[in-house]
Amino acid sequence: MRQTTRIINLNCRNCRKENQGRLKYMNNEALMRRIAAATDGQGSGSGSGQSAPTVSIQVPVQPVANVQPQVASTHQMPRPVAPQAMVQTTRQETFLTPAIPIPDLPPEQIKESEFPKVPSKAEQVLSFRAKSSDILSQETTEAPAQIGVLASCDGVNAIIQCSTAESIGDVSVGQMITMSVGKSRIIGLIYRLDQVADTAQNECVVRIQVELQGEIREQENGSIKFHKGIASYPTIGTIATSIRANDLATLYAASGSLNVVIGSLAQEQSIPAYIDVENMLSKHFAVLGSTGCGKSSAVSLLMRAAQEVVPDLRTLVLDPHNEYSCAFEEANTIDANGLDIPFWLFHLEEFAEVLYRGKPKVDDEMEALREIIPEAKQRYRDGEDRMSLRSDGSSTALTADSPMPYRMSDVLAIVDEELGLLEARFTRSVLKSVKSRISALINDARYRFMFRDRTISDRAEEVLNRFFNLSGNGPLMTILQTSGLPSEVVNSVASILCRLSFELCIAANGTLKLLVVCEEAHRYIPADMNAGFEPTRRAIARIAKEGRKYGAFIGIISQRPAELDPTILSQCSTVFSLRMSNEHDQTLIRKAISSSSKSTISFLSSLANREAIAFGEGLSTPMRLRFRDLPEQWLPGRDRNVFQQSAISDITHNQDLVFKNWRGVAGLPPTNRSVA
Repeated sequence: MRQTTRIINLNCRNCRKENQGRLKYMNNEALMRRIAAATDGQGSGSGSGQSAPTVSIQVPVQPVANVQPQVASTHQMPRPVAPQAMVQTTRQETFLTPAIPIPDLPPEQIKESEFPKVPSKAEQVLSFRAKSSDILSQETTEAPAQIGVLASCDGVNAIIQCSTAESIGDVSVGQMITMSVGKSRIIGLIYRLDQVADTAQNECVVRIQVELQGEIREQENGSIKFHKGIASYPTIGTIATSIRANDLATLYAASGSLNVVIGSLAQEQSIPAYIDVENMLSKHFAVLGSTGCGKSSAVSLLMRAAQEVVPDLRTLVLDPHNEYSCAFEEANTIDANGLDIPFWLFHLEEFAEVLYRGKPKVDDEMEALREIIPEAKQRYRDGEDRMSLRSDGSSTALTADSPMPYRMSDVLAIVDEELGLLEARFTRSVLKSVKSRISALINDARYRFMFRDRTISDRAEEVLNRFFNLSGNGPLMTILQTSGLPSEVVNSVASILCRLSFELCIAANGTLKLLVVCEEAHRYIPADMNAGFEPTRRAIARIAKEGRKYGAFIGIISQRPAELDPTILSQCSTVFSLRMSNEHDQTLIRKAISSSSKSTISFLSSLANREAIAFGEGLSTPMRLRFRDLPEQWLPGRDRNVFQQSAISDITHNQDLVFKNWRGVAGLPPTNRSVA
């Protein structure tokens, strides 16, 4: 059955009314705006004499022969060959609409169920799964272009020489070449081009310096496979050619079981860039780069891809800039006002970091707390009266780090009891100092998240479910916004959450998969062993070293890789290195990457936004890739443009809130006390 088209004059009121049943299925925003403009620009039909431009639309129409109202089986009609329909106006504007087979029927006989549905924006979800159509065919008819001949080879690098610059064609730095050795083809990356004078031949010679990557071997079944090692090296005089399309696809082909497409090859965008999510997660990953190069959007993309292929993955994001909540609106977001971690879940070192405000601890006071806190836990467990004498050794099963509730009032009561004894275990100055520090902490509004409960109860299951969703009901991602917390609190909170992540995975016997993403990781794991918070470093290091055995994974994000703990960073087996201009940072990456890809690092300072040098266990071979574009609603920090006029007006209208936040009293109940 031949397909025809229909011209609809949108300026004509009668035409619009007659074809409204067809127009409603075009589902194009640009078209709808033009229809509205045409409607506003005239008040009558086509002969009204209005000056509005003529707007017409040409749509595919499926003619229906012998139309019977009861047998209008339009759902059996084939789709039109043309992929799109075109809307034209006299202003030379062009709008594209979905090509939907519209039957040539009266509007009242057109049923919605008889039309193929056009996906809405919410349904047009970006998929990361690797498809068979992404892989290029291994058959090619195009002969590779000859570049030159091998003049030198040392096992790692090689020099290709050609007599004239014209013979190398479009070859440039960053491209691949091949040299055939038997049934194998040696793959090399061009990292330098030089033109030198050959006095003997009285002509110019172009030297192409190449870094050897590995070889592609033909298998017994006729397929080809890339190997990082080289079995047989080429000899002097071997011809070098441009790489075949199928060889390039094989070089960067997916190798794991849980592969996703995260972008494309920077030098050849028709080649998809694959990542093996299983290796990336289980052996940990790092995303490094300078400010503004696209780190956050790359992290957002990687987390989306991981969630798609590992749907039961729990993710905890430590977000110091409050930028990921807008990219993951479905996630459970916890800010400073909503944070609720009972003080009794803290280990003694974590609690002391808050108690001493990040300053050096006093050894005698720490020893006092180490003995008093277990006694308070024992009183809670046994239900003893607060003012009873201290236990006579029955609290040996409990330690200061046991996850058992206790009352701070019991701690203060025990301190008071010790002060009343003639032979106290601790000096009066130590006990008084401990009491004053605890009292000040309880009354400090910045730490109210630790003391929200007026009556202490065992809420461990509730707290853990809120951060890690062990029940599986609701979102599996939790974003903790730490920008409103004091630095010493951030250290303790990061420590306890990383520690709990690892402990929960051990308790689950490997059935729980949990990813912790540490933004600005240099705050938690600095290279200077005297800086940072030791329990946080220890908790993250434990995940990095032992986490893969139990399903605990870590993602390190930083703009200062040279300031990261090298021991922990070395445990990240997959690295995405975005643009870096600092020489110390580049040196760190140069030490981490394999010797066969050292020249790739030279591109670090010139990478474009959203480009990265990726290498490690999650990829088949080091590559320079460009991350795929994300929908606007998936971009982190999109609502934090400080130069938008709306942001300025918001501050003007909410200046009282700004002042309250500055003083650190926002969210507190109002008080009627007057200040003398």
